Amino acid sequence: MQRIGMLCLCLALVGSLAYGQEKLNLNLDQKVLESGKLQTFTCAYKVEGKGTKKRAVGVMLIDAPPAKVWEVLLNWDAMGAYVPGLEYYKTIQQLKPLAKDAIGESLIEGKLTFPVLAVKYTLHVAFDEQNLRQDWLLVTEEEVDACAKKGIKITRSTGGLKNIEGFEYIEPYGDGTKTVYYYAPIVETSIPVPDFAERFISKSTLPGYMEGVKKRVESHGTYKK
Repeated sequence: MQRIGMLCLCLALVGSLAYGQEKLNLNLDQKVLESGKLQTFTCAYKVEGKGTKKRAVGVMLIDAPPAKVWEVLLNWDAMGAYVPGLEYYKTIQQLKPLAKDAIGESLIEGKLTFPVLAVKYTLHVAFDEQNLRQDWLLVTEEEVDACAKKGIKITRSTGGLKNIEGFEYIEPYGDGTKTVYYYAPIVETSIPVPDFAERFISKSTLPGYMEGVKKRVESHGTYKK
Protein backbone atom coordinates (compact mmCIF):
# COMPACT_ATOMS: atom_id res chain seq x y z
CA MET A 1 0.00 0.00 0.00
CA GLN A 2 2.85 2.38 0.78
CA ARG A 3 4.43 1.76 -2.64
CA ILE A 4 1.15 2.43 -4.45
CA GLY A 5 0.67 5.62 -2.47
CA MET A 6 4.15 6.78 -3.42
CA LEU A 7 3.49 6.09 -7.08
CA CYS A 8 0.23 8.03 -7.01
CA LEU A 9 2.04 10.92 -5.34
CA CYS A 10 4.76 10.90 -7.99
CA LEU A 11 2.29 10.94 -10.87
CA ALA A 12 0.23 13.67 -9.24
CA LEU A 13 3.24 15.97 -9.13
CA VAL A 14 3.02 16.71 -12.85
CA GLY A 15 -0.46 15.89 -14.09
CA SER A 16 -3.24 13.36 -14.26
CA LEU A 17 -5.48 11.67 -16.77
CA ALA A 18 -8.81 13.14 -17.79
CA TYR A 19 -11.50 10.50 -18.02
CA GLY A 20 -14.28 10.26 -20.58
CA GLN A 21 -14.12 13.87 -21.66
CA GLU A 22 -14.33 13.34 -25.40
CA LYS A 23 -16.65 11.48 -27.73
CA LEU A 24 -16.11 11.37 -31.48
CA ASN A 25 -18.63 12.91 -33.87
CA LEU A 26 -17.88 11.21 -37.17
CA ASN A 27 -19.70 10.83 -40.48
CA LEU A 28 -19.51 7.06 -40.79
CA ASP A 29 -20.20 5.15 -43.98
CA GLN A 30 -22.66 2.50 -42.79
CA LYS A 31 -21.93 0.13 -45.67
CA VAL A 32 -18.20 0.23 -44.96
CA LEU A 33 -18.85 -0.13 -41.23
CA GLU A 34 -21.11 -3.17 -41.67
CA SER A 35 -18.56 -4.77 -43.98
CA GLY A 36 -16.15 -4.85 -41.05
CA LYS A 37 -13.57 -2.69 -42.80
CA LEU A 38 -11.60 0.04 -41.07
CA GLN A 39 -12.58 3.68 -41.56
CA THR A 40 -9.99 6.34 -40.74
CA PHE A 41 -10.43 10.04 -40.07
CA THR A 42 -8.31 13.04 -39.16
CA CYS A 43 -9.84 15.08 -36.33
CA ALA A 44 -8.78 18.43 -34.93
CA TYR A 45 -8.41 18.92 -31.18
CA LYS A 46 -7.50 21.94 -29.10
CA VAL A 47 -4.45 22.05 -26.87
CA GLU A 48 -4.35 24.75 -24.22
CA GLY A 49 -1.70 27.31 -25.14
CA LYS A 50 -0.76 25.44 -28.33
CA GLY A 51 -3.71 26.04 -30.63
CA THR A 52 -5.20 23.23 -32.68
CA LYS A 53 -3.57 19.90 -33.51
CA LYS A 54 -4.70 16.81 -35.38
CA ARG A 55 -5.22 13.21 -34.41
CA ALA A 56 -5.78 10.07 -36.47
CA VAL A 57 -8.96 8.17 -35.59
CA GLY A 58 -10.06 4.68 -36.55
CA VAL A 59 -13.52 3.11 -36.42
CA MET A 60 -14.31 -0.54 -37.02
CA LEU A 61 -17.19 -2.98 -36.46
CA ILE A 62 -16.30 -6.15 -34.55
CA ASP A 63 -18.48 -9.22 -34.82
CA ALA A 64 -18.83 -9.81 -31.09
CA PRO A 65 -20.76 -8.22 -28.20
CA PRO A 66 -19.13 -5.38 -26.20
CA ALA A 67 -18.34 -7.61 -23.22
CA LYS A 68 -16.12 -9.84 -25.37
CA VAL A 69 -14.35 -6.88 -26.97
CA TRP A 70 -13.79 -5.22 -23.59
CA GLU A 71 -12.27 -8.42 -22.25
CA VAL A 72 -9.61 -8.31 -24.98
CA LEU A 73 -8.98 -4.56 -24.60
CA LEU A 74 -8.43 -4.97 -20.86
CA ASN A 75 -5.57 -7.42 -21.32
CA TRP A 76 -2.73 -5.19 -22.47
CA ASP A 77 -0.17 -7.80 -21.43
CA ALA A 78 -1.39 -10.13 -24.22
CA MET A 79 -1.24 -7.54 -27.03
CA GLY A 80 2.31 -8.37 -28.05
CA ALA A 81 1.00 -11.66 -29.41
CA TYR A 82 -1.31 -10.11 -32.00
CA VAL A 83 -0.43 -6.42 -32.60
CA PRO A 84 2.07 -5.86 -35.47
CA GLY A 85 5.21 -3.98 -34.45
CA LEU A 86 4.50 -4.36 -30.74
CA GLU A 87 7.09 -6.47 -28.94
CA TYR A 88 5.28 -6.31 -25.63
CA TYR A 89 3.15 -4.49 -23.13
CA LYS A 90 3.55 -5.39 -19.48
CA THR A 91 1.77 -4.02 -16.46
CA ILE A 92 4.41 -2.86 -14.01
CA GLN A 93 2.12 -1.45 -11.34
CA GLN A 94 -1.61 -1.34 -10.64
CA LEU A 95 -2.35 2.04 -9.08
CA LYS A 96 -6.10 1.61 -8.62
CA PRO A 97 -7.98 -1.68 -9.07
CA LEU A 98 -10.77 -1.87 -11.60
CA ALA A 99 -14.16 -1.95 -9.92
CA LYS A 100 -17.80 -1.77 -10.99
CA ASP A 101 -18.21 1.86 -9.96
CA ALA A 102 -14.58 3.00 -10.03
CA ILE A 103 -11.96 3.72 -12.68
CA GLY A 104 -8.91 1.48 -12.54
CA GLU A 105 -5.42 2.78 -13.25
CA SER A 106 -2.17 1.04 -14.15
CA LEU A 107 1.35 1.82 -15.29
CA ILE A 108 2.11 -0.18 -18.44
CA GLU A 109 5.50 -0.43 -20.13
CA GLY A 110 5.64 -0.97 -23.88
CA LYS A 111 8.14 -1.60 -26.65
CA LEU A 112 7.53 -1.06 -30.37
CA THR A 113 9.98 -2.49 -32.87
CA PHE A 114 10.50 -1.42 -36.47
CA PRO A 115 13.15 -2.26 -39.10
CA VAL A 116 15.35 0.71 -38.16
CA LEU A 117 14.49 1.46 -34.55
CA ALA A 118 12.92 0.29 -31.29
CA VAL A 119 10.88 2.54 -29.01
CA LYS A 120 10.29 2.00 -25.29
CA TYR A 121 7.94 3.97 -23.06
CA THR A 122 5.63 3.76 -20.03
CA LEU A 123 1.96 4.73 -20.10
CA HIS A 124 -0.45 5.75 -17.35
CA VAL A 125 -3.66 3.95 -18.38
CA ALA A 126 -7.18 4.42 -17.03
CA PHE A 127 -9.86 1.72 -17.39
CA ASP A 128 -13.44 3.02 -17.20
CA GLU A 129 -15.54 -0.14 -17.31
CA GLN A 130 -18.84 1.66 -16.75
CA ASN A 131 -18.38 3.59 -20.02
CA LEU A 132 -16.34 0.86 -21.76
CA ARG A 133 -13.53 3.35 -22.29
CA GLN A 134 -9.77 3.57 -21.79
CA ASP A 135 -7.53 6.66 -21.70
CA TRP A 136 -3.74 6.72 -21.68
CA LEU A 137 -0.95 9.25 -21.25
CA LEU A 138 2.83 8.99 -21.48
CA VAL A 139 4.68 9.04 -18.16
CA THR A 140 6.89 12.11 -18.64
CA GLU A 141 10.55 12.66 -17.85
CA GLU A 142 9.53 14.83 -14.89
CA GLU A 143 7.34 12.05 -13.51
CA VAL A 144 10.09 9.48 -14.00
CA ASP A 145 12.52 11.74 -12.10
CA ALA A 146 10.00 12.36 -9.31
CA CYS A 147 9.44 8.65 -8.87
CA ALA A 148 13.18 7.92 -8.99
CA LYS A 149 13.66 10.22 -6.01
CA LYS A 150 11.16 8.03 -4.15
CA GLY A 151 13.09 4.89 -5.10
CA ILE A 152 10.57 3.84 -7.77
CA LYS A 153 12.03 2.85 -11.15
CA ILE A 154 10.02 3.57 -14.31
CA THR A 155 11.35 3.07 -17.83
CA ARG A 156 12.23 6.32 -19.59
CA SER A 157 10.92 6.97 -23.06
CA THR A 158 13.23 6.44 -26.00
CA GLY A 159 14.86 9.65 -27.18
CA GLY A 160 12.87 11.50 -29.82
CA LEU A 161 9.51 10.45 -28.41
CA LYS A 162 7.78 13.56 -27.05
CA ASN A 163 4.30 12.32 -26.26
CA ILE A 164 1.86 9.44 -26.48
CA GLU A 165 -1.73 9.86 -25.43
CA GLY A 166 -5.20 8.91 -26.56
CA PHE A 167 -8.37 7.02 -25.85
CA GLU A 168 -10.52 4.20 -27.10
CA TYR A 169 -14.08 3.17 -26.41
CA ILE A 170 -16.68 0.74 -27.64
CA GLU A 171 -20.43 0.86 -28.20
CA PRO A 172 -23.02 -1.84 -28.93
CA TYR A 173 -24.26 -2.02 -32.51
CA GLY A 174 -27.67 -3.15 -33.75
CA ASP A 175 -29.13 -5.73 -31.40
CA GLY A 176 -25.98 -5.69 -29.25
CA THR A 177 -24.35 -8.76 -30.77
CA LYS A 178 -21.77 -6.56 -32.53
CA THR A 179 -19.55 -3.70 -31.35
CA VAL A 180 -18.37 -0.41 -32.84
CA TYR A 181 -14.76 0.17 -31.82
CA TYR A 182 -13.29 3.71 -31.74
CA TYR A 183 -9.53 4.23 -31.41
CA ALA A 184 -7.98 7.73 -31.19
CA PRO A 185 -4.24 7.77 -30.46
CA ILE A 186 -1.77 10.65 -30.57
CA VAL A 187 1.98 10.22 -31.02
CA GLU A 188 4.35 13.19 -31.13
CA THR A 189 8.04 12.96 -31.92
CA SER A 190 10.91 15.39 -32.13
CA ILE A 191 11.78 14.14 -35.61
CA PRO A 192 11.58 17.23 -37.88
CA VAL A 193 9.26 15.78 -40.51
CA PRO A 194 5.97 17.65 -41.22
CA ASP A 195 2.97 15.68 -39.95
CA PHE A 196 5.25 12.69 -39.25
CA ALA A 197 3.19 11.39 -36.36
CA GLU A 198 -0.10 11.68 -38.24
CA ARG A 199 1.17 9.75 -41.28
CA PHE A 200 2.90 7.16 -39.11
CA ILE A 201 -0.24 6.36 -37.13
CA SER A 202 -2.72 6.45 -40.00
CA LYS A 203 -0.63 4.29 -42.37
CA SER A 204 0.96 1.81 -39.97
CA THR A 205 0.25 1.67 -36.26
CA LEU A 206 -3.48 2.43 -36.21
CA PRO A 207 -4.66 -0.14 -38.82
CA GLY A 208 -2.37 -2.87 -37.49
CA TYR A 209 -3.53 -2.38 -33.92
CA MET A 210 -7.26 -2.23 -34.69
CA GLU A 211 -7.20 -5.14 -37.12
CA GLY A 212 -5.22 -7.15 -34.58
CA VAL A 213 -7.86 -6.47 -31.92
CA LYS A 214 -10.67 -7.43 -34.31
CA LYS A 215 -9.00 -10.71 -35.30
CA ARG A 216 -8.20 -11.53 -31.68
CA VAL A 217 -11.81 -11.01 -30.58
CA GLU A 218 -13.44 -12.76 -33.52
CA SER A 219 -11.11 -15.76 -33.19
CA HIS A 220 -12.12 -16.11 -29.54
CA GLY A 221 -8.63 -15.26 -28.36
CA THR A 222 -6.67 -17.63 -30.59
CA TYR A 223 -5.37 -15.27 -33.31
CA LYS A 224 -1.65 -14.47 -33.26
CA LYS A 225 0.36 -12.32 -35.65
